[in-house]
Amino acid sequence: MTTVTENPGGDLAESRGKKPWLLIGGGVAAAVLITGGAYAATMLGGGGDRPASVLPGGAAVYAQVDLDPDAGQKISAVRFFQGLDPELREQFSEGQWREWAWTQLRDEVDGAEDIDFATDIEPWLGDRAGLALLPQGEGEEPVVTIALQVQDGDAALAFFDERTQANDDIAYWLESDYLVFTEQDAQQTVQAAVAEGTLAENETFSSDMDDLGEAGIMAFWADTAELDDMLGAGANPAMAMTGGMVNSEMPEVAGRTAATVRLTPDAIELHGVVRGAEGVAIPENSDVDSLVTQLPADTAVAISMDNGAAMIQSAWDYYAEQNPEEVADATQQAAAEGFSLPDDIKMILGDSMSLSAGPGIIDAFMDVSPTDSGMPAVPIGYRVATDTDRLQTMLNENGLGAGVLALREDDGVLTLGGDQAYVDALADGSGDTLGDHELFTAAVADADDAQMVLFVNVNPFEEYYLPEITDTNARSALEQLGAIGISGTNENASDGHFTLRLVADPE
Repeated sequence: MTTVTENPGGDLAESRGKKPWLLIGGGVAAAVLITGGAYAATMLGGGGDRPASVLPGGAAVYAQVDLDPDAGQKISAVRFFQGLDPELREQFSEGQWREWAWTQLRDEVDGAEDIDFATDIEPWLGDRAGLALLPQGEGEEPVVTIALQVQDGDAALAFFDERTQANDDIAYWLESDYLVFTEQDAQQTVQAAVAEGTLAENETFSSDMDDLGEAGIMAFWADTAELDDMLGAGANPAMAMTGGMVNSEMPEVAGRTAATVRLTPDAIELHGVVRGAEGVAIPENSDVDSLVTQLPADTAVAISMDNGAAMIQSAWDYYAEQNPEEVADATQQAAAEGFSLPDDIKMILGDSMSLSAGPGIIDAFMDVSPTDSGMPAVPIGYRVATDTDRLQTMLNENGLGAGVLALREDDGVLTLGGDQAYVDALADGSGDTLGDHELFTAAVADADDAQMVLFVNVNPFEEYYLPEITDTNARSALEQLGAIGISGTNENASDGHFTLRLVADPE
């Protein structure tokens, strides 16, 4: 069946009601969205509007893949995929990602063996794809819509028309330079929603994406309140894990999240922003002297949190208001064990804390004698800017004071660990530090301002895991990796941003 429908702009467009050869159209889009990824960043060519320009403005969730990123990202991709099979790497570098994606999909599609990519698909397939979920009310399944960019709309329609049999399951139609797919029953809903405004015209969406910055090879956006309504109570992890024995009333969520995957000259980066979050009031940045950047430059693993005490107090106030009985019970149980909540947790996290491991951490653990009942002398250290007298008192009362742990107090900062030499090295802060180390600064975005940091220098661990990788190409690819870094920064009580980076070793 072929019908003629009017586009939001007033133009006439053909609309087809067909059976899920969405396995091809949506399937190609899914292959692009899921598998195109970083490999496709080497693709040259493409252009045009983003998928958001043809998807409904009321969407609660949006994902896109852009296989025509800027030239810098394309060039950067080459470095990270040196470990690929040479023939496959050449295929990607020549922009043949679409043929590769089709190859991965072909075995899952009935009748695909009769399709030749070069003659049947390549002439019309574009370089971008997007997916949107349009909410239909609390507890109702959202309408799924996929937009697949096409270079030749007539050829794309002819391809699907020729290979489908008439039915009432799937509708697809041309909208600008995109082929749009949805369920037949939802076609009018989607087209009416687009007529009211596209996602690209949604001011909130556009503002969030502007704050996100350059949308790299893949991007994602979600209205978390709408998403929570769509998921419903069945998605409550507490209910799933406890069989409903815990309180099923979870705090309401609100706000939006946007994220993107980008390639830079020295890293693959996942960067995201949070906007308009409600619930726990997130403390803003303070003038805390962060401890993580003061760690030795040869630190293998580092975890840190700044303003931890303020975060705990904010979370405690929120949950005490939402669940007063549960919080009161927890407070009483802790008091019976000699602890004061939330004050003791705030004291442990303090204004700034760091947990670190030195480069010899694995060898140190391997050398620990199973017959030694004492604290092993391993290079692990904990530093915290807090009420050091009170913290030492709590440690002593729980059998973890001096003589069990190696301790040192310096100007309001307590350093403790299993090895006194490592504790002293952390506390002295002499020599090169992480804050000045090239690999750390490349891996951890906004290290000086971030409230939370995770850093792993993988080089000290390569001798342990690389020999276990039997595939030569995979091992070669992993040898490119130098460090992993994650950081999170609070901008104000409702906004923040986060970054994860996989960084290559300096050349």
